[in-house]
Amino acid sequence: MSEELGSEWQSLFSSFDRTPIASASIGQVHRATLSTGETVAVKIQFPGIKESIASDLGNLSLLLRSSALLPPGLYLQNTIAVMSRELEDECDYVREGESGNRFNEMLAGDEFFVVPRVFEQATRGRVLTSEWMSGKPLSRMQGMSQATRDKVRWSGRVFSSAR
Repeated sequence: MSEELGSEWQSLFSSFDRTPIASASIGQVHRATLSTGETVAVKIQFPGIKESIASDLGNLSLLLRSSALLPPGLYLQNTIAVMSRELEDECDYVREGESGNRFNEMLAGDEFFVVPRVFEQATRGRVLTSEWMSGKPLSRMQGMSQATRDKVRWSGRVFSSAR
């Protein structure tokens, strides 16, 4: 946090739960309250993860080139380059925040979808701070009314066909 937000990062928050509420392969999420009063989710990337991914991809490339595991016609260097770009984007929380803000603008006023606001004053390359959202996972759709399930399914088709 200090590396990304400065040594006085705690002044951005009136409260910060040091126990993560969620974790994933490249980071963890903490619940906090900004000093301005908004309840937020703070996504923090594990230190050195970007470098670790680059190293792992290099090792994978070396392993595959020196083995007979590659299927014929696979262009390994192109595949590794694409994977590297995708994983680099995954590690760029500023870019993720900008994408979230654009998505928020595109769906502004939508009666069904809500996109959390990103708080730029507390977002950097390895820290993403966004509005705390409550909701239900799509995996719990079976307990929802048929009308709600139909609406979620219809919305999913809209987004998948918009690509």
